Amino acid sequence: MLDDKHKETQILLSLGKRIKSIRLEKGLRQNEVAYRCLFDKSSYNNIEAGKRNITLLTLYKIASALEEPVENLLKE
Repeated sequence: MLDDKHKETQILLSLGKRIKSIRLEKGLRQNEVAYRCLFDKSSYNNIEAGKRNITLLTLYKIASALEEPVENLLKE
């Protein structure tokens, strides 16, 4: 069971890292993306830090804010 929890944590960390990488490539600040998604900055920060398990709709909002296909956010 601990192994599954570790895998889940790694998935969230990997997704957050990918989102952050794309954001930085585009020269955007966290508060800009959060604003575009209608999130507060701390919630968005938790997503990039891998501390939040997000819904598919949230992932779609982030992809739209970054002007990227959802698939690009899921690549490793």
